[in-house]
Amino acid sequence: MDRLTDLIVAKVDDGYSGRIEISRLVTRGPGRPVVAPFVFARALAQLWIARRRGEVDLLHINVAADKSAIRKAILARFARSLGVPYVVHLHGSRFQEFWPAAGPRVRKFVDRLFLESSAVIVLGTVWSELVRAHVPQVANRIVILPNATAPAAFMNEPAPHQGDVRISFLGELGKRKGTPQLIEALGRLDEGLDWTATIAGNGDVEETKLRAEQLGIAGRVNVPGWLDAEETCDVLRSSDIFVLPSFAENLPMSILEAFAYGLAVVATPVGAVADVIRDSSNGLLVPVGNVDALTSALRRLIVDRQFRNSLGAAAKIDHAAKYEIGAYVSRLSDIWQSASNRSG
Repeated sequence: MDRLTDLIVAKVDDGYSGRIEISRLVTRGPGRPVVAPFVFARALAQLWIARRRGEVDLLHINVAADKSAIRKAILARFARSLGVPYVVHLHGSRFQEFWPAAGPRVRKFVDRLFLESSAVIVLGTVWSELVRAHVPQVANRIVILPNATAPAAFMNEPAPHQGDVRISFLGELGKRKGTPQLIEALGRLDEGLDWTATIAGNGDVEETKLRAEQLGIAGRVNVPGWLDAEETCDVLRSSDIFVLPSFAENLPMSILEAFAYGLAVVATPVGAVADVIRDSSNGLLVPVGNVDALTSALRRLIVDRQFRNSLGAAAKIDHAAKYEIGAYVSRLSDIWQSASNRSG
């Protein structure tokens, strides 16, 4: 959510659209939980002041599950009391579990967040269906707008004909992202295959390293931990295959970044991923938690260079056409304008 917001603000600040001015409203922040109520109170005060000064026409509310949904529902009620229309933008991978399981009072509160919105932005079909199921009254206000990323910073450097095929993973190492299954799949690859892997991110770093050692593949697998933006770019630029075998997602930015670099992507059909990846056309989809299927997909891409390159080329074309930040901001600005006009 933060990465996409950074891209949107940067694009608007670069003069992409003279019609829009954006100010951030931080409602939680990265500090300790004890500080959170004060951060939220300050956000409400900032919104009130901006409204009094005539400096706000529309509020864009990014929403995830659990406390985020409750906090944003309070923010939405406050905005409505000030006469400020708002757009709900549904993020996060756990809303499918959170919304149905919430108690009656919380569910009613969250329902109202969506019901009183001027527009609801979701990342894919599965999320559109979720909102329709809970608040069918907003069906005509739902807009599917997949995430977007910047174009690749550098050209991808394909593996040499006789060199190792380079596999990468970027994300939080752990159960939700499927890194245990990825390590197991790598351990099952035929011994004679030429490959190396970089599994980067925070989370279960030491556990991942240990399991690679136990499987006898530590010499092929680099687990560097968290990487900054420049290091992430270097990994993608020097990769051939990107793999994200997650158990739960909304729409991962990392898949779209891999598309931008023209990588062959292997992923699971969770969240809105199946809206983006067309199996065997611009990527490969494998069942959630299925190590055998993941092993088979990786083996196929390692062995079949032509197929691997064809998937990467299709992914890069799709990124330019559908998931590039410039087109995204243009469409988002139209949604904001329409929502503002509708509320007016």
